[in-house]
Amino acid sequence: MKTRLTKKVLGSLAILAVILPFSSSASSMYQPAQFGDVAEQVTSKVVIPQSMATDNRTIAVYCQADIAASGVASNVNCFDKAGYNDLQGQTQRALDGLAFSPAQVDGEAVPVRMTFRVVYSRNETQPNVVMLPNLGTLQREHGVSYFAPQERLDNSDWYSSYADRGEGKPFFNNGKLARIVGNVNADGGIDSVQTVEASGRARRDARIIESALKGSRFIPGFVGEEAVNMHYIAVVNYPSDD
Repeated sequence: MKTRLTKKVLGSLAILAVILPFSSSASSMYQPAQFGDVAEQVTSKVVIPQSMATDNRTIAVYCQADIAASGVASNVNCFDKAGYNDLQGQTQRALDGLAFSPAQVDGEAVPVRMTFRVVYSRNETQPNVVMLPNLGTLQREHGVSYFAPQERLDNSDWYSSYADRGEGKPFFNNGKLARIVGNVNADGGIDSVQTVEASGRARRDARIIESALKGSRFIPGFVGEEAVNMHYIAVVNYPSDD
C-alpha cells in the first residue's frame, strides 16, 4: 500500500475545509460512524510541529479505531509513514476515548472498526486538522471524502478470529505486512477476498485472515449518500525486531 500522499492529493487537501456531516437519509439500512466534533478535540490536544510550517508540509496520520455503539473510540492504532513519530503518538493518545457519532443499522447503533486519516498542516489554505473517513486508497476514483467500509464488531470480526492463531499485530507499522483485500458489496457482505501482500510466515496467516474475512459483516462504503461496492484492506504487521 502506498501511504505517502502525492502532490496532487496534497493540493486537493489544501482546499478542503470541512467534511460535511453524513446525511441520515442516505440509506434506510446503513449509516457509517462519523467524526462529530473529533477534529476540534484533536486540534485542542495535539501540538503540530513548528517545522511543518517552515517546510510547508502536510502530513497524514493513518489511524484505525474501534467505535463503540456509544460512539467512544478505543483500541486506537495510528501510523505515520513520514516519520513524525511524536505526531503519531500524540494523535493516537488524543483519539483514545473521544466520542464519535456511532454507526447505525436500521436506526440502531452498532460498534464498528473505522479506518481514517488525520491530516495536519500549518498553512493558511486549510484548517490545521482535517479528518478524512478513509485511507485514501480509492481517492482517485471517489475523491477525498468517501467513507471506507467499516467492519461491524457486533459480529465475529476478522482480527479476533485470527488473533488466537496468527502472530501479526493489527494495522500498519514499520516492518513486514500481510494485506488481504475483501470486496465489500453495497449490502455489507464480502463478495471475494484476495491476498495482495504476504511473505514467509505471513503466507500462513494470510490464509487464516482470508477465511476469517469471508465471515465478516460491514457498514458498506459510501460515496455521498450512496452505498457502493468498495474494497476493504485487512492488514497485520510484523515488527522488524520480532
